[in-house]
Amino acid sequence: MSRHARTIMPSHIANPYAGIDWKNQIRLQGATHMHCPTDELFQNALAEGLDFATFSNYYPSLPCCPAASMRKNTARMKLPYYVQNGKLVKQELDYRKFFLDHGATPPADLPEEEGGQLFSNVPPDLLEAPNAEHHYFTDTSVYLHVTAPGSTFVSGRPRFKNDILAQEGIRLGVGMPWREGFSAILDSLVTPDGGGIIVNHPQWSHHPVDFLCEMLDYDERVLGLEVVNTDCSATYTSGAEPQWDAVLSTGRQCWGFCTPDHYNGREWRGRSILLPEERTVESCLRAYRQGRFYGAIRGQGLSFERIEFDGKTLRVRCDKEAIMLLISSVGVVKELWTGQELTYTLSEGDREKHRFFRVTAEDQQSREKLYTQPIMLV
Repeated sequence: MSRHARTIMPSHIANPYAGIDWKNQIRLQGATHMHCPTDELFQNALAEGLDFATFSNYYPSLPCCPAASMRKNTARMKLPYYVQNGKLVKQELDYRKFFLDHGATPPADLPEEEGGQLFSNVPPDLLEAPNAEHHYFTDTSVYLHVTAPGSTFVSGRPRFKNDILAQEGIRLGVGMPWREGFSAILDSLVTPDGGGIIVNHPQWSHHPVDFLCEMLDYDERVLGLEVVNTDCSATYTSGAEPQWDAVLSTGRQCWGFCTPDHYNGREWRGRSILLPEERTVESCLRAYRQGRFYGAIRGQGLSFERIEFDGKTLRVRCDKEAIMLLISSVGVVKELWTGQELTYTLSEGDREKHRFFRVTAEDQQSREKLYTQPIMLV
């Protein structure tokens, strides 16, 4: 048994793909960690297949939703509320007024008008939910960053030249201990049974497995971690499969997310293929909560046709031949090189040994790689 094993198990979803009608299942593409501060990036994301927008901008961490309502300087002029000296202040923060009220000259880079529409030609059928990237909690490393699809929570502030906000206790980030911050985020979910918190780039952040488990144990709405963050490739910290497997080996439910983070507009790499029950925002947020999705790097060139487990036999089928790996607590259980369907029959006495199953599939020609969510065996 792992030293991280828990003594009290929460309710969890053993098989997130149970009951899916794969032949008729709709699929929508989204990303839980995608910065989109410009219209150019917005248009590129749409062109690359974005169906469900949950943009994760920060400085400030202000949900960019609905997209059609955003103006070029909205985030740099005011916030609906703010955190000051670790306490949530439920009143509007107008930066210009704040500076003047405190006898300071407003910074030169503080805009005077909101400006024109930030995003043009927003498709009327684009699904959108609030989200933001929250960071700078006061009781842990500055490297703890989380996103929160479905939460309207606002934190942080813009960076201004020669400003006095920090002197007055208004920090750049959340400005609260992580547990208090997590509670505030979760209290602001728009769909009670959908969405939640995701731990960003755990490999880049160097999070110990103990801390990942502690965050997952805090609330069942802490959904999981980024197993791939392609923006971290430059520092060779994009993948977190070992950390994911270590957490899963404890028996904890932990969904794995693929994200682009700071999307450069050239190629969207890192996305979720959502499998919602219907094409609505609420259903998409429930899909994130329930694990009804799989991770993908490029969103094209390879897809899962079905992921099925009847309690004994696992069957995972792709739409074309691929390199497929079955992974459990003991490592790689089976390798398919190459094939279209991976099958594996579990011996009843091996549940405790394997603890979970998950499958990756890779097509070298298209450079696509897919990641199922875990199927828990214990």
